[in-house]
Amino acid sequence: MGSAASVDLKTASEDDLKKMASEMSAEDEVKYASMLSSEGASEDVAKNIAKIRENKGKLYEIEQKVMENKQMIYGERAFIEENRALILKNYAAAFMGNRQMINQNTDDIFKNRYAILKTLKTTTQVEVNFRESKINESKVDFLDHRSKLNAKVEAVSEKMAAANALLIEINDMIMESNAEIVKFNADQIETNKKLLAAGILPEKCTPEANAARIQSNGDRMAEILERAKANGTNVAEIMEKAKANRSHILENSEKIYARRAEIEENHKNIAANASTIAVRIKG
Repeated sequence: MGSAASVDLKTASEDDLKKMASEMSAEDEVKYASMLSSEGASEDVAKNIAKIRENKGKLYEIEQKVMENKQMIYGERAFIEENRALILKNYAAAFMGNRQMINQNTDDIFKNRYAILKTLKTTTQVEVNFRESKINESKVDFLDHRSKLNAKVEAVSEKMAAANALLIEINDMIMESNAEIVKFNADQIETNKKLLAAGILPEKCTPEANAARIQSNGDRMAEILERAKANGTNVAEIMEKAKANRSHILENSEKIYARRAEIEENHKNIAANASTIAVRIKG
């Protein structure tokens, strides 16, 4: 005798039916019990079976798209996080590195300027006035430069404060999303508890109730698919922006280290001037 699915229920003997029952899967048991319950229900059950099978096929396609988006989104997030790390590296190199080195060069330049002016030999009051006014002028130059830098540092701080506000907003969004996941999980745990406690409730296990659930599943699947398509488009667009950011970040990195070479060259010239000034001071 063949499998349970190949048995003709109308012509099968009692022994055949018993053997078939012993070989049935849980799914077959439910299917045949429903078909045998009444003539009127069989057609509805058959329609539900066909629709469920159709939904399963669609669900597989939707699952593939949703999980593909998940993989792409985490790859995108990693790329963006890498960009942030590179930006912070550039910040450290430009501000904590180059900026501090440049400022030290500036201090050393004006220290040399003051020493040069103080060691100038003067023989008349006019020459003294020249020297003293040049000392004042160098102080004016330095303070003018420093006050302009202060304004730029403050402008950068303002943007950093705005960036921090965005990071706080991002954290708020993540926390809100986490709360939604926790709520979803709690609801699903409650559903599991009810299924464990009550099993299948008669009022929820009728051809009509099943048909309504199947239709609801189909409607929700259509919504999920549209959302998944939109998510896929958004991921691609954001990834393009992230790649453009990466190019800019790497360009900045090259400029930062090229500028550091210029700073170091300036320092050599400052040091050479300082050596000359030291000889002059010694007389």
